[in-house]
Amino acid sequence: MPLLLLTGASFSCVLILLFYGASVQDQMQLEREEKALQNVVKSASLLVRHDLQDYAKWDEAVRHIDQRVDPAWIEDNVVAYLGGTQGYNQIFVLDGEDRVVYSWKDSRFDTRVAQRRLGPDFMDSLALVRRIPQDGAPIVSGFSRANGQIYLFATAAIVPLTSKVGLSGPRPKLLVIARIVDFDWLTQFADDLPVSVVRLSRSRDDTEQQNVAIRGLNGAPLGWIGWEPFRPGTLLRQRLAPGVVFFMLIGAMAAVLILRRGKRAVEDLQQSERRARHLSDHDMLTGLPNRRALMARMAVAVSGGTRLTLLLMDLDGFKNANDVYGHSAGDLLLQNAAARIRNLARDVTVARLGGDEFAVLIPSEARVSATELCVAILHAFREPLRIGAYKIRLGISIGYAVSDPERTDRESELLRRADVAMYAAKAAGRNCFRAYEPELDDSHRLRVQMENDLRLAVEEGRISVQYQPIVDAATFEVVAVEALARWWDPVHGNVPPDVFIPIAEMSGLITGLGRHVLLTACAAMRDSKFDLAVNLSPAQFWDGELLREVQAILQETGFPPERLELEITESLMLRQPQGACEIIDGLRALGVRFALDDFGTGFAGIAYLRQLHFDRLKIDKAFITAIESERRAQDMLVSITGLARACNLDVCAEGIETAEQARIALMSGCNRLQGWLFGRPQDAEHLLAFSSDTASRVA
Repeated sequence: MPLLLLTGASFSCVLILLFYGASVQDQMQLEREEKALQNVVKSASLLVRHDLQDYAKWDEAVRHIDQRVDPAWIEDNVVAYLGGTQGYNQIFVLDGEDRVVYSWKDSRFDTRVAQRRLGPDFMDSLALVRRIPQDGAPIVSGFSRANGQIYLFATAAIVPLTSKVGLSGPRPKLLVIARIVDFDWLTQFADDLPVSVVRLSRSRDDTEQQNVAIRGLNGAPLGWIGWEPFRPGTLLRQRLAPGVVFFMLIGAMAAVLILRRGKRAVEDLQQSERRARHLSDHDMLTGLPNRRALMARMAVAVSGGTRLTLLLMDLDGFKNANDVYGHSAGDLLLQNAAARIRNLARDVTVARLGGDEFAVLIPSEARVSATELCVAILHAFREPLRIGAYKIRLGISIGYAVSDPERTDRESELLRRADVAMYAAKAAGRNCFRAYEPELDDSHRLRVQMENDLRLAVEEGRISVQYQPIVDAATFEVVAVEALARWWDPVHGNVPPDVFIPIAEMSGLITGLGRHVLLTACAAMRDSKFDLAVNLSPAQFWDGELLREVQAILQETGFPPERLELEITESLMLRQPQGACEIIDGLRALGVRFALDDFGTGFAGIAYLRQLHFDRLKIDKAFITAIESERRAQDMLVSITGLARACNLDVCAEGIETAEQARIALMSGCNRLQGWLFGRPQDAEHLLAFSSDTASRVA
C-alpha cells in the first residue's frame, strides 16, 4: 500500500505538473502574442505621428500653407511623399476655424468632408492639438472610425521651426493625414509577429479566437484584431502524456529523473547543433551567409537548371579606413555596409566572402535585375557610413556575371567571372560596376601576372630607387634627397608608381617594398653629405617591428640616424594619436627625424602638430601651383608657414616648377624647396654629379 500510494501520489503530481506547466506555457505565449499586437497598434500611431511631424513644424510649410495655401507646393512637397510613397490616402488642410481649405483628390473643399470621412475621434483631435503650445509638439495621432472604416490618422498644427517666419493668425492651420486600417495594412506587420493567423474585424469575436482592441482617442474600441493563439503547452502535453504514463508504470521517480535529464540534454544538443550549423554557414561578424553557404546555394540552383547572376563587390578605401581608424571601426564599417546591401537585396541571397568582399546571388525568377541592383548599391554608398563621431565615405566596385549552363564547373567559373568583372570595375576608376565579358580575362590575367611579377621583384630586390633633390630655399644648394621607388620589368617595361604602389598595398607587398627602399637608400646616401627623406606606408608605420627594422638598417648600412628623415601622412595619426606619438618618440630616440608629408590634404589638425613631435612640415604641391597667379594662394602659404614656425617646425614646399614659385615660397617662410625646377628623380650616381651645380643652373 505505501508503495502504491507513493506511486499514485507521484503519478498524480507528475500529471498535475504536466497540465499546470502546459497551462502556464499557453498563458505566457498568449500574453506575448497579445503584447506584440498591442505594440503594433501603438507603434502604428507613433509611426503616423513621426511621418507628419517634420512636415508640420517647418518654416516652408508655414510660408506655403499657413500664410497662403499653395496647392502646387503641397502636392510637390507633402503629397508626393506622404501620399505617393507612404500610402496615406487622406490629406487635408484646415484653417483656423477648422474648415477644409485643401483636400487631396477633392477640389470641392467641402467643410464637412474631413468629419464625414474620418469620424468623431478625428474631430476631437482638433481641439486637443489647439490646446498644445505652439512651441512644443502640437500633434495628435490615433485611430478613428467613420462610414464603417477604421482610419489611422495624425493631426498637427503648422508652426514655424525657427523665428524666421510667423503665423498668419492666432490659430494656425492644421495638416491632417490618414489611411484606412484594413487587412492589407495589418499584413505589413504580420511577418514580424509571433502569431500564426491575424484577422481584422469591426466587432469582437466571441469564439476561441483572441482579440486586441483598436481604440479611439477616448478609449472606446473601434475595431478588433483577432488571432488564433499558438498553444505550446497543450501541444507539449499531448506529446508527453503517453510517455509519462508509460514510465510511471515502471517507476514514477525514475521516469521523472530520466525525462528531466533527457529533455535538458536534448535541448542542449539541439541548440549546439543549431549553433554549429549556423556558424558553419554564416559569417560571425555580419550574420550573412559565408562563402561555403553561397557556393552550396549556387550548386543547388544550377543543378536545378536555374540561371543565376552573381554580383561580386569590394569596398573601395576600406583598407585605408581600417588602418586609420582601427580594426574595431573596420568591423563596424563592414556591419554597416552589409546592412546597406542586405536592405537593397532583400529577396535574394547576400553573402560575405571574406574581408571587405560581398556577393549577391540573383536567380532568374527574381524581380530585381543585376543592373538595377548595381545602380541602387552604388547610389546607397554615396552616403557616408557613420562610425561614432566619424562619417567615413567608402566607394564600392561591383562586377557581375551570368551562369553558363553548358559548363561543368559552373559554380567556380561563375565566381571567377564575377571576380574578373569586379577587378575590371576597380581598374575603370572604382565606385562603378562592370558586367563580365570574355575580353576582360586578358586584362585580369595581366593584373594577376603584374602582381606576381611585383612580388618576385620585391623578393629579388629588383625595385630600384631614385632620388629627387631638395634644396635650401635661400641658396638653392642641394641639402637633402627624397628616395622614390621605381620598377622596370622585362615584360611590363617602366611601371609608374601610381600603378604598382596600389598593387603592392592590395597584395600585402608594401611592407617588404618599403623595407627594401629604406635599406637601399641608406646604403646609397651613406657617404654623401645630404639628408635622406623616405616615405613610410601605413602598413610599415603600424608594424610592431618598425623600430627594430629601422635600427637594424641603420646599423647595417652605417647611415647616420640624424640625417634620416621619415615622412608620414596626416591620415596615419587619426587611428591612434597616442600610439603614433609612442612610435615617433621611439624612433626619435635613435636620432631619426620626422616630417609631416602632404600637409593640408588629409585630416590632421593643429592639436596633432602640438601633440606629435615633428621636425618638418612638407606643404603639398596643391598649395604651390596657384601662388604665382592667386593672392589667396600666397596668403594660405604664409599662414601655413606661420603655423609651422609657431610649432617650431621647418617647412619644405613641394612641387616647385618655376623660379617665381621658388621666390614666393622663400618670401613666405619656406626653408627648403623640392620640385622639377631643381631636378627630377634620378639614380644616385647622377644625383651626386648633378647636385654640385644646381644653384647656378636655377639662377
